[in-house]
Amino acid sequence: MSAPQDHLADADGHGRDPERPAAAPPPPDGPGEAAAEAEELSNAETEHAWDSRRDLYRHSPGIMLGHSSRTGGSLVGGDQHGVSGGQVTGDVILGGSKVEYHLGGDPEERSGEIPGTEIDSLAANFVYPPAGQDGARPADAATADGPAPDEAWEPGSPFALALAGLRQHRVAVLAGPATTGRKSAALMLLRAAGCRSYRSLDPALPPGRLAGELREGCGHVVADFATSAERPLREHHIRALSERLHATGGNLVLVVGPHPVVHGGVSHVPWQPPEPAALLAGHLRNKDLAGRNVDELLALTEVRSVLEHHRPVADTARFAERVAGYARGTVSLDELGAFGHHAAERQVRKWFESADHTLHDKAFLIALATFNEAPYPLTAESSDVLFGLLQRIENPGEPARIPVFGTSSAQRVEKALAVRYQEPDETEWGPVLQTKVQFRDRLTAITLLGEVWTGHPSARPALVAWLRRLADDPRPVVRTRAAATAAVMAMADLPSAMALLIRSWAADQRLRARLAAANALALAHHLGAPHISRILSEWCTAPDHRLRWTAVRGYALVGDAFPREALAALTEAVRGMEARGGPARGWSEELDDLAQSAAALLLAAGQEAAARDDWDAAADLWRTLPTLAGGTTRDFALIATVHACGPTDGPAGTGRPLLLDLFGRADPKPGTDGAVLRNAIAGLWRSVLNDPLCSASGLNTMRQWVRAAESDRGAEAALAELLPLLTVSVEDHRRLAYLLENLRGEGEPGRPAVALRLRAVVSAPRADARTSAATASR
Repeated sequence: MSAPQDHLADADGHGRDPERPAAAPPPPDGPGEAAAEAEELSNAETEHAWDSRRDLYRHSPGIMLGHSSRTGGSLVGGDQHGVSGGQVTGDVILGGSKVEYHLGGDPEERSGEIPGTEIDSLAANFVYPPAGQDGARPADAATADGPAPDEAWEPGSPFALALAGLRQHRVAVLAGPATTGRKSAALMLLRAAGCRSYRSLDPALPPGRLAGELREGCGHVVADFATSAERPLREHHIRALSERLHATGGNLVLVVGPHPVVHGGVSHVPWQPPEPAALLAGHLRNKDLAGRNVDELLALTEVRSVLEHHRPVADTARFAERVAGYARGTVSLDELGAFGHHAAERQVRKWFESADHTLHDKAFLIALATFNEAPYPLTAESSDVLFGLLQRIENPGEPARIPVFGTSSAQRVEKALAVRYQEPDETEWGPVLQTKVQFRDRLTAITLLGEVWTGHPSARPALVAWLRRLADDPRPVVRTRAAATAAVMAMADLPSAMALLIRSWAADQRLRARLAAANALALAHHLGAPHISRILSEWCTAPDHRLRWTAVRGYALVGDAFPREALAALTEAVRGMEARGGPARGWSEELDDLAQSAAALLLAAGQEAAARDDWDAAADLWRTLPTLAGGTTRDFALIATVHACGPTDGPAGTGRPLLLDLFGRADPKPGTDGAVLRNAIAGLWRSVLNDPLCSASGLNTMRQWVRAAESDRGAEAALAELLPLLTVSVEDHRRLAYLLENLRGEGEPGRPAVALRLRAVVSAPRADARTSAATASR
């Protein structure tokens, strides 16, 4: 069995530009379809297996593959982006739940009393914010007799600034996200200002009506007071309130969103949530911990994992109950670690059950879950498309009305409990700075997608149509996110996801659709979906060439998770090609696809071994490939070797070749697994250079490797150790010496200096090869 040379990858690891036709497809239904199919085959883009793997890791959400370091604490890409810093406990928490104030049955009543006992309970858990990031002072300085400002909070802190404004004007405007405990902070401000009775005002009151609802000598709070361009808080409103409050001896704190529209009067004070650990410690200090130390409990792995990202402060208060329960022995470690998932599920269900969230809002949430950690414009654009599809289901007689200039992006992101940040994205033109969005809780995206797929089946037709459209988008990040969403759905309900999405993609004539299926299966396996390896194994030898292509590409993406099984399946697929008969249309292309996938999983296994400095599994895998370089699988093994030589650690084929780097990093000491791996790579190289059809591709790759070593001394040292292993016979010496003597630098008439140094290595006697290699590395 032999593959024509022009079907091998170029030296940079890429294949030919036009898509290779697959094995003979079934006859089309008519001449129109035949023409369309032929045009699709001739114009579609191709993608090398290693490029598919690289794009999958580049464009998938970090939580799915565990490769992203962008989300850690409140840091994204090394930059502070989220809400952090100031310390304050959450909304009023009693018995692990948020207290809601129901103000009686009189529709005209616009305020209600807040019992002082609730304020005292809140004060017991309150953590005052520090002036900076160095940490807060102990928050137990407030006494039952009143606040102790010199001990409880620091001058210059957000709390101190808001309190100073409240004492001066009797009015303060506290701005912050909805889940940051801003209402609790407002109540504590009133307490610190000396109030002894408290009332909650209706946030639906117009700004001009607030003054008429103020009571003498009371501290008033207006929670969730909405301001906008249509309903701004103007200077005369503030002055009228201040005048009235000075006359009655009262105080008022208006709690608004993070982007208030306030014209004059007093400046709003931005409020930030506490650091999760400080907030949790504040809630634990007054609980029965059965003698356990708070710092000891905070150091638990399960606790740290829950505190890794900012959560609604009410959730942290609930978590404090569980931590205290663990300290007393009533809660297990597993229950403690599962809190984050339960909290995410609770939030997601609240969104979808809420009448305050319109269908447009819910479409945005689904789109954000799909494009979490991706540029905001993709989320907004895709959510409008999904909204139109959902609208056809919910109200088919009414066209979708999308406000072109409706809610601002900041308000949409805030309502979704998400954050915006800037981070560069790699493009074909270089890095481009993008404004991205992600949920504050990293578990929200996966939880939301699973809930909408299994808990709201009436939305499935719209979701399926939407994902199919995304999978055909020209942008790789969009296609990858469609596959990632399908993977979450497969984890939640494998049969439905396979029937409605993945199986239809895999059987599609279009390359993009089949790649989406392969990506979805790979990500589903990473997420823990069952039976993915079985699906790939069955499809790898299926009669339909489209299913075979999908499975083969799937092995390139996820085969390193079960490498021996994957390599065996690819080898069996090669033997299955012969069982189907002699060369046919697409026969050599199918062999090339199989070799590409084998190369990708071998490289991936080698990279993992190098990262762990454990060469056992990789050596065993690479040692298997030379045994295939004989008989029916010879061409498969040699073409896979050539493909493995192409990918590099830099963009667009620049940088050090990955296979050369793997060879150089493996332990050369005889008898070690690293030495076994190096000998396997060298043996495969010798077979490639001595094969009539692969030799030209191998020599071209070697030229690229030598040029790459010109500015990379590590690559040169690895080549100096590899070349002596390739010059076993006189013909081997002659071939490589000729290559190095006639190599010319790109755009230069003379030979590169590295070629001269390596030429000396090739000419040296075998006994001196090690000395020459050491010289070349200096």
